[in-house]
Amino acid sequence: MAFDKNLLMRDGATAGNLTANGNGAAVDLWQGVAAGTVGLMTFAAYAPQATGTSPTLDIKIQGSDNGTSGWKDMAAFRQITAAKQEFVTFRPWARYVRAVWTVGGTSPNFGAVTIGPVLGGQAGRY
Repeated sequence: MAFDKNLLMRDGATAGNLTANGNGAAVDLWQGVAAGTVGLMTFAAYAPQATGTSPTLDIKIQGSDNGTSGWKDMAAFRQITAAKQEFVTFRPWARYVRAVWTVGGTSPNFGAVTIGPVLGGQAGRY
């Protein structure tokens, strides 16, 4: 799987292990394209591990017109409870997107989780 490194909402390589609730970076989807012309996009969440007692990771993608306020849910990944990758495909309606995650369980650690758009989409996930 190849992430678009310019549009990562959470880069596991630099952010480290995901062990608590949080928000990813706001990303401008309209970089270099005409306003409102973004079509279907596939986003991926890669969790390299899932340790602790009954670990759960819920991730949703939110959108905002200005990147600072008015965030609203756009899509959600299936809950992650083991090391895996999940995909969600949708048409973003806002200029800016961010990932929001909620962790559950006792001492959960999902490792260096990466969240962002996938180059070329994901076949069979539309």
